[in-house]
Amino acid sequence: MNTQIYLDYAATTPMAPEVAMAMSKCLTLEGDFANPASLQHGFGERAHTLIEQARSDIAQTIKCKAGDLVFTSGATEANNLAIKGIALGGFPRGRDCESIQSPDRL
Repeated sequence: MNTQIYLDYAATTPMAPEVAMAMSKCLTLEGDFANPASLQHGFGERAHTLIEQARSDIAQTIKCKAGDLVFTSGATEANNLAIKGIALGGFPRGRDCESIQSPDRL
């Protein structure tokens, strides 16, 4: 028996089955696939509602404010957002940020 093991999780990671099931409702014409930022039409409004419900569910789960959650398209965008937040967000002067480690770069 030849069992293969996938070790390239830095490139892509499989979804949990329950996430794939929820997402499948947003990937076809029969679902709510639209751009959630396009609030000029019903498709976008429905997608926006789903995104905001997901944001609220996640916030409740991790006990934070929904408005504090930012969804990004991937690790590079998330890392850049974090670095800009530190650089522009009032990080105390005179202190160095010695290292920023990210699982996608380890």
